[in-house]
Amino acid sequence: MSVKYSAAGEIVAAEKFHKKVCYDVANNLITAQFDGRGGISKYAVMNKFSVFTAFYPLFSINHQPIEYMSDKTVKMLGKKQITSFSEKNADFVITQFLDTTHNCIYVENKITAGEDLYFDNVTNFGIDFASYVQQLLANRLSAGNIAKIIGGLLKKNKKSVESSETFSYMKGDVMGDFYLDVAANCPLVGLESERGFYNQFSYGGEIKKGQTKVFRYVLSAGTRSDFTFCDVKAAIKDFDKALADCDKYANELECPHKIEDKFLGAYYKSLLNTSLSNYKELGKFKGFLAGIVYQFPARTYYRDAYWTVLSVLPVKPELVRNEIITLANGISKKGQCPSAVKFNFKNYWGDHYDSPSFFVLMLYDYLVHTGDYSVLKEKVKAGKVIDSANLVLKRLMKETDSTGLLVKGGEYNRRDWCDNVFRSTYCTYDEALYARALFAMSEIYKNCLSNEPKAEQKAQEYKQLYDKVVKSINNLLWDEEKGWYVNYKSDNFTEDNLSIDTVVTVLYGIADDNRAKRILENMERLLESKNNKEQGAGDFGTLSVYPFYKNTRDIVQKSSLPYYYHNGGDWPYLSCVYAYAKLMHGMDYMYPLTRWFEYNIQKGNYTPIEFFSPVHPDGSMLQAWSSTGAFVLSYPDGDFFRKTLKKQ
Repeated sequence: MSVKYSAAGEIVAAEKFHKKVCYDVANNLITAQFDGRGGISKYAVMNKFSVFTAFYPLFSINHQPIEYMSDKTVKMLGKKQITSFSEKNADFVITQFLDTTHNCIYVENKITAGEDLYFDNVTNFGIDFASYVQQLLANRLSAGNIAKIIGGLLKKNKKSVESSETFSYMKGDVMGDFYLDVAANCPLVGLESERGFYNQFSYGGEIKKGQTKVFRYVLSAGTRSDFTFCDVKAAIKDFDKALADCDKYANELECPHKIEDKFLGAYYKSLLNTSLSNYKELGKFKGFLAGIVYQFPARTYYRDAYWTVLSVLPVKPELVRNEIITLANGISKKGQCPSAVKFNFKNYWGDHYDSPSFFVLMLYDYLVHTGDYSVLKEKVKAGKVIDSANLVLKRLMKETDSTGLLVKGGEYNRRDWCDNVFRSTYCTYDEALYARALFAMSEIYKNCLSNEPKAEQKAQEYKQLYDKVVKSINNLLWDEEKGWYVNYKSDNFTEDNLSIDTVVTVLYGIADDNRAKRILENMERLLESKNNKEQGAGDFGTLSVYPFYKNTRDIVQKSSLPYYYHNGGDWPYLSCVYAYAKLMHGMDYMYPLTRWFEYNIQKGNYTPIEFFSPVHPDGSMLQAWSSTGAFVLSYPDGDFFRKTLKKQ
């Protein structure tokens, strides 16, 4: 396999036809994965269910299957994948894409004949019945839903195909209200059927020498009675309009600062596409999902969303505003702030230590970089957005001791981003976020709400707390001998390994310049794998911690293993946050910014990955907060976190 990058920002892979080149795409309603062979290897309807267990497109010329060892080129950008190859005196261009709004997948097969020939494609697939049943039971264990399941298993549907020389429509009722419909610009022939609906069909036709013919179809699956339904007959008629919409979306993935380098251009577009692809609207719920494996149920996380919106802020700030309001509506009137907010605004894993701070930080960064102070007075569950910000900080204050620091104890000590490690009592990451949130609230009252009653008093109170917390972080958690802040510390144990998430002390100015430089130099030496020969796994990216966790009773599940998950795996969002900290201090930041991306491209991971390891299984793809590198390229002056609010 070889990979190049086009001037348009495409990732271009050269491979044998039989090799999958999987590329994840998404719009407001669905996620899908194209496999570089004309197949749809994944298809899921947001907040509903997965559609396929398998999908097989079989191409033939003159009734002979194409050679599986042919060379192909696969181009990927935005919501589209194009696979090109030549076989049996014919040139193939397979284009698969999504538009920005509909629950359907568009497929085009363009064949140019070098001689008179007959083209045929037989497509068959397996249905993920289990996913549909699970969503029915998960949403509501009712007599009606049980009847749908039993009825769907017993009912034999009527097969339905409308066909002419130029148009076909294949209606499929799978079970209950689960449908799978296909429309094409050519005759469709239903082949094998399962319980009365076709799970195999073919299309094709004669092509004269020198002629180019285009065979198109549109496929949609979901439930007919709600927002997921798509009329494929209308969609096939609007195929060109949908393709133009897809291309317009890709063309608009432009960085605010001009990028000349082809690799960095493709890198930026890939990352911005990832953050925008995870933005969903479902009724009043408007926000960024964490990634494609976080859509059942659909939910937005406070921490994931914070890092995700940084790349979106300079290009679509209105989406960030929507995210703030959605997160505010997930905060209880007691100030309890969960890990995530579900589509119905219910709590998802409540009372986290980092979520409250991230909510305040997102609000602050939005205010600094847009000047849109009106968001503070938007009505939400707890009153106004500013009320929610006050409530979450008041709630956090109840978890502090005489030092002013947060105390993680009891059943809550896994409740931050590093949820596979028991980081008890004082955790530098959480303390630094809390300090920054206190500073942010002080600035908001001082500059945005100065006309409000007691605004000056509140600003001073938050500033005093901020000063106290910063002093305690520097007095209690700094290790002078090592030259970094310890990971976490309790009365009887200190985990003093170097954790990449402590870089937030540098971002937010909690570490002075001298300490910041020492931290970054040590991260460069120990966490950038190319420089750390002791870790032994080669040059793969940036470790999240080193040395690995030493207290085996503090690590659970995937993080139990070195190089995996929180225990030394590479998390691209943190690698890019660290890169920005290096940029702020005039250091070379390209390795942590890009190495993870290059490494994964070579592994065949063509959209940003959640986490990865050189020796363990990969995380999920199209992961929202892994778009943070696009933020780094958008603000190359290094001053994003140093800018402050203007007086209203």
